[in-house]
Amino acid sequence: MQLGREAAPQPAAGEVVVEMKVSAVNPTDIKRRTTGRELGRFDRIVPNNDGAGIVVAIGKEVSPGRVGDHVWLFGAQAGRPHGTACSMLAIPETLARELPASASFADGACIGVPAVTAWHGVLGDGPVADRTVLVTGAGGRVGRYAVQIAHGAGARVVALSRAAKADELQQLGADEVVDYAGPYVTDRLQHAAPDGIDRVCDGALAVTLQHALPALSPRAVIAPYASDMNPAPALPFAELLYSNIALTPFSIFALSEDQRDAALDGVGDLLGKGELQHKVGARFEFDQMIAAHEAVEQGGVDGACLVAVR
Repeated sequence: MQLGREAAPQPAAGEVVVEMKVSAVNPTDIKRRTTGRELGRFDRIVPNNDGAGIVVAIGKEVSPGRVGDHVWLFGAQAGRPHGTACSMLAIPETLARELPASASFADGACIGVPAVTAWHGVLGDGPVADRTVLVTGAGGRVGRYAVQIAHGAGARVVALSRAAKADELQQLGADEVVDYAGPYVTDRLQHAAPDGIDRVCDGALAVTLQHALPALSPRAVIAPYASDMNPAPALPFAELLYSNIALTPFSIFALSEDQRDAALDGVGDLLGKGELQHKVGARFEFDQMIAAHEAVEQGGVDGACLVAVR
């Protein structure tokens, strides 16, 4: 990575130019920078998917009324060479969502990838009111939002996380917190959900397959978005088969347009209602962008890593 200058962007049809105020560095940005599918496709890549700013110019087919909009951005660098680690960004207007008046640019930069992942992981197949939702990796950025979203949607929430996060997760809406590092995880999950778990918003598929299956209800849905601890877990097919348990892995960057819009609308609505609590773990200035990436890459940021652009 290096800091540099390039010509100001010109919006193509359907695009807006955003003057960036805050950019966020997520673990997915580290993955894209080191092993991402965009590598080799573009001569220069500007990283970071999330951020917030002000629309200052529009392309053809975009309403003139969008100029001046305060917006939060989603997936800016997914499949594209220009992310939010810059002062000016051209982006499809569908990925620049209205920032509610009650929300700050920092709030807008926090949500993006983690909140949209959490929304689809919890609500991607419909309502969860009066159901039991297990959130794995609940202490992470996606997990914290997933606990809040599931609780707000009327679900009973079981959070799988480190014991040190228990108080924080219960304040966010978790009914039960199970320490994944402790003994007898399967037994404790069954005790936490005696009537069975109906859905898993899953950031740790290998752990779920190893420990959670006996606690799942028949016809439960596992919606995994990550399995970093073991990217190729063994599939206990018979256990899934005889309980009709659905395994529906997803990448938010590969959602259908309808699925993506539902998640973006859902997150935007929650943000506008003030129903999402954010956790900021580190703040950097723009000339410290490389240091921000290094901090996230080294695992030293508990919460959002925000970079002030202007």
